[in-house]
Amino acid sequence: MGLGVWMLLICWGLTATASGAWANDQSHERGPLVLAKKFNKWRPKKARKPSYDPETVTVPQSKPVAVEDPESFLSRAREQEKQGDIVLCLQTLSKFINVYPCHPERAAALFRMARLAQKNRQQDRALNTYALAASLYPQDPMAAEARWQANTLGFYQDLKESDPLATFKSYLQKNATLTGSVDAAKLQEPLLRGWQEVERAVRKKSPCPVNLVEEVLDLWELQPQGTQPPEAALLIGELLQEKGLYCEARGYLQQARDQGSAAVRTQALVGLLEASWNTRDLYDFAVTWMQWRRNQGEVTPVIQARLEKLPLPQGFFSGDSGKDEGKKPDEDPVAVLLNWWSGKSLDPSRLPALIQCLGHFLRRPLPGAMKERLEQQLAQLQWSQGDYAQATKIYKELLAAHRQNENSEFYQDRLALSQLQEKHQEAAAELFQGMGQAKDHLWQLLSRTRLADLELARMQMEPVQ
Repeated sequence: MGLGVWMLLICWGLTATASGAWANDQSHERGPLVLAKKFNKWRPKKARKPSYDPETVTVPQSKPVAVEDPESFLSRAREQEKQGDIVLCLQTLSKFINVYPCHPERAAALFRMARLAQKNRQQDRALNTYALAASLYPQDPMAAEARWQANTLGFYQDLKESDPLATFKSYLQKNATLTGSVDAAKLQEPLLRGWQEVERAVRKKSPCPVNLVEEVLDLWELQPQGTQPPEAALLIGELLQEKGLYCEARGYLQQARDQGSAAVRTQALVGLLEASWNTRDLYDFAVTWMQWRRNQGEVTPVIQARLEKLPLPQGFFSGDSGKDEGKKPDEDPVAVLLNWWSGKSLDPSRLPALIQCLGHFLRRPLPGAMKERLEQQLAQLQWSQGDYAQATKIYKELLAAHRQNENSEFYQDRLALSQLQEKHQEAAAELFQGMGQAKDHLWQLLSRTRLADLELARMQMEPVQ
């Protein structure tokens, strides 16, 4: 076993020696080659000789893109607009704006684009273009117009989606901040649309709450003076009447009557008739009645139902005015009544017409003082016509109803005179004697005078002895 180990060790040593000698021989041979390879790696390579002659070969050059001049853009846009091709015109103007951002016509082109988009019903594009134009060119003369247009188009959009009253209020407030006044004619359409939406919202709540009426009145005040549409005046007048504010409603209704369309005038006149009757302003009622006769519009079922609640003569609003049709306005009984109330001299031939009008009003419920005044007037007319029996009847009713009234002595005197006309001297004398008990010295003196006249008349009637 020991001999084997030693033989193994001797063989390993011989092998290692031979391997080292071989490696040394190889390193001498390989060293220069490795260094040469490393050197060649960093040494500049020689330029390769081209396979063609550069002096005989032409390299193709790219042509510059031709840019259209601004006048060509604008001219083509004008022609497209003239032909009615709005879409192509907008495209051409858009290219011009992008290619020539510093051109002096760029602002005008933007405004033109906005108007064309609006004309083509591209409301979103028009709104954004107006806003952009006003923002980029705030000093341009058209900037104020652009801001107003953007404000109005935004208002139309919000009106469909938001609360009409809040949206309308915001629009009016924004308009108030715009530099320069907006032409009233331009405001007509947006204001009318705003009030139409407000009316739809308000009419949904019946009766309309007081706070909502106050909001509507605030909207009226926010409008520029002189731009309020008659439709808005009519709405406010009717809302105020619902709350019993007849006197306040009258001014709005009169504006609607004076400025509105035929339909608005008709509604306003009915409202004025209602207001004057509810306040028992008979003179104003009669005046409005005359205006209605001259300007009667279409009577819808709703309007007819309102008229039937008023003290109008039968057939007054049905169109069949009968024998009165064709008469001159000054021959109308109501016109005669108005003239008499105004202090004009009375035509005796018109007495029956006046009596008819007063009787018509007296058949309606009236405040006590007004009824008393009309009865006085009716008795006066009956006396003037020679109908003493009817006058006696009216004065008796007045004296019975107002015996403690300050006018009682007057009724007593007129009643006595009426009975004298009917040859009832004893009854008249009794009334004259009663007047002598009045506290007023004037009536006491008149009583003695009347009794003296009666005695004188009796003496004159006696035969001469």
